[in-house]
Amino acid sequence: MSITRRKFTQIGLGTGALMAMPLSLGKPNSTLIKRTIPSSGEVIPVIGLGTNRYGVGADKIARATLSQTLQKFHALGGTVIDTAPSYGSSEVVLGELLDKLGIQEDLFLASKVDSRNLSDNKAGYRASLARFNTPQFDLMQVHNFKDWQNSLALLQEKKMAGEIRYIGMTTHMPNQYSLMEQVIKEHALDFIQVNLSLANQRSSSERLIPLAADQGVAVLINRPFGGGGVFSKLSQTKLPDWSQEFECESWGQFLLKYALSQPGVTAAIPGMTKARHVIDNIQGGCGLMPTAQLRQRQEAFFDAL
Repeated sequence: MSITRRKFTQIGLGTGALMAMPLSLGKPNSTLIKRTIPSSGEVIPVIGLGTNRYGVGADKIARATLSQTLQKFHALGGTVIDTAPSYGSSEVVLGELLDKLGIQEDLFLASKVDSRNLSDNKAGYRASLARFNTPQFDLMQVHNFKDWQNSLALLQEKKMAGEIRYIGMTTHMPNQYSLMEQVIKEHALDFIQVNLSLANQRSSSERLIPLAADQGVAVLINRPFGGGGVFSKLSQTKLPDWSQEFECESWGQFLLKYALSQPGVTAAIPGMTKARHVIDNIQGGCGLMPTAQLRQRQEAFFDAL
């Protein structure tokens, strides 16, 4: 039977214990790390929140759970929230929840244009602004290179008009990495968003992320867990003792710290729909990170499972 992260966390720590766990855990290195956006010098926390599973529509129970998640994320110092019109009703739900919580002004809000023609992207962009009742997005991204030349020109225009603070490109598909490298070299981007995971996708750290760093482009990491199935694999063993060398206390932190320790990475945006996952993930953005030698050890350990 496949083991989800929810079940895996409950087995390892107990739901009540994890929810009650203070962020500091009595340790000196308990502050959420922040890193610099190269194009501006602004800093953001290294743990953000992905919302591709926030499309719960009018489900009151699901919305209540997501509201608790957002509240905990905000309380623990999280600011970066990434969404998209293509995530079902996620933008609608997120906009309404943030409005009720009254925390939107404290956040770094990112969304995307994700249609395949310019007219739809213009309409989608206006709809996104309306859903969050805002005149300005912190970050707007072209999603998976959909009509990317027209889409990027649209975002550049909106940035010049002051409606967008930063612009970027996203992908989670390795077959688009070469195109992403080309765009980084030829266009003035503030951010890219790309997948990187110890579990099943490490190649973006070889050329793409170092190139972004060299060109002064911030890097957001999506899918740092590589898909929920990884926790089934990890459930067959226990954390190695040497993971304490980078202050790691869970498999989620083991995976997050692998991604966050890669040179050039600015922040990771794991999906989080439960407050207990927020607590665990935020702790993964605190304290020591693996060295290059420890990352190699992580790779060898995971590959041997």
